[in-house]
Amino acid sequence: MQPASRKPSPMLRPWPFGLPLLRAIRRDPLGMMEHLHATQGDVAHLKVLSTDLYYLFKPETIRQVLVDHQADFVKEERILRIFQSVHGANVITTEGSVWERQRRMLTPAFSLKRIAACAGLMAAATDGNIRQALPTESGERALVDVDRLTTRITMDVILRALFGYRACREEADAVSLAVRGLSRQVMREFFWPLRPVAGLPYPGRAEKRRNLAVLRELIQTQIHKRRQQTVPDDGASDMLTLMLAARDDEAAPSHAGLSDEEIHDNCVGLFGAGHDTSATALTWWIGLMAKHPEWVERVREETSGSAWAQVPDRHDLTEARCLTATLKEAMRLYPPSTATFSRRAVRDVSVGGVTLARNALVIVPIWSMHRDPRWFSEPEAFKPERFMPGAADIPRGAFMPFSVGPHFCLGQQFAMVEMAVIAARLVRQFDLSLPEGCALPVPVVDLVLKPSTRLNVWFKRR
Repeated sequence: MQPASRKPSPMLRPWPFGLPLLRAIRRDPLGMMEHLHATQGDVAHLKVLSTDLYYLFKPETIRQVLVDHQADFVKEERILRIFQSVHGANVITTEGSVWERQRRMLTPAFSLKRIAACAGLMAAATDGNIRQALPTESGERALVDVDRLTTRITMDVILRALFGYRACREEADAVSLAVRGLSRQVMREFFWPLRPVAGLPYPGRAEKRRNLAVLRELIQTQIHKRRQQTVPDDGASDMLTLMLAARDDEAAPSHAGLSDEEIHDNCVGLFGAGHDTSATALTWWIGLMAKHPEWVERVREETSGSAWAQVPDRHDLTEARCLTATLKEAMRLYPPSTATFSRRAVRDVSVGGVTLARNALVIVPIWSMHRDPRWFSEPEAFKPERFMPGAADIPRGAFMPFSVGPHFCLGQQFAMVEMAVIAARLVRQFDLSLPEGCALPVPVVDLVLKPSTRLNVWFKRR
């Protein structure tokens, strides 16, 4: 959004300690981003307790923080501790040498070639859920809670892709509820001015422990079973196999592989990246495609070949330009993550014409950047042609659903392949439409960007 005024807003009065400001951000983080941009311009400066907090709204300035001067910033320790209390120490929640080691070891497992090998698992999970949840007879239709559908499909996908494991519906639902519950707790703890004292009760503690126990039992059971195999399954292509095989050539032989705890923690991270985040992106994609049947037809035509009826390979995925463009446009309008991890300056540094003092915090508001008319004409409109070949260049850093720089999302390829496989199988078999007179729900931030009310879509079997 182009700043409309430089006049300070009453919302930004210097309240005591800035705590009411923190509550205002928690109450409406998306509205607060837009408000800050409109009133303070491309660099918005706030103060909470003794901390200087900056929102940056220009792509070139953001790239200075995340790419050019990335060594001058680290992920905020308080946020990392909150995530580590759920995810453990994985490639998302660590910094320094620990992060470098895990990133170095896991990167080969997340290549497009390796991820494409999981496409068969993704397709099987999608087909199974379609048979269970959607109409089976030609011409039959059903009104579907899209978030519930995508949550079930992506949970099935992540269990198969991670472990080659097909859970029963009750177990998969229990794991989904645990993941969602932990996300809500993380979101709650973000806005506490102080971390709770270890060992003392705090709001949500008991439920958090129960949800963590659900994930730990599932993951440890799968790791133990795989470690106990006397004959390796050389044909296995799931992510656990790849993590067990990962080696660090720079480490001593005793530390060359990932420990069971490191594998566990990265599996928890993949539940977020490959399940909840993907489910959210697909939920908005289905809603948008239901409003734009012309794009459904284009994607359907593009994926009509025999390869897509079976399992698409890397070439098929790369050539599916309409499908990819619609997914990217959905993530532009409704980015699953509306802001990056806050970064703390480890020294004084100048970016975007502003000097950020040591210990200042920086937030990158992805939501606002994706809807800025300077980078995207008609920013509220669904226009996948922005991402088609021959379209005007998008400024570097203006579109970043998976972040940028050395810390870009390692699961980016996994998420894109997963969403492409699921999306193609849905539009090949169904026409989509919104109930008459209905619009898409208002989005709300619940760690990821969720519909505030149920998003119902008619699925009609072709």
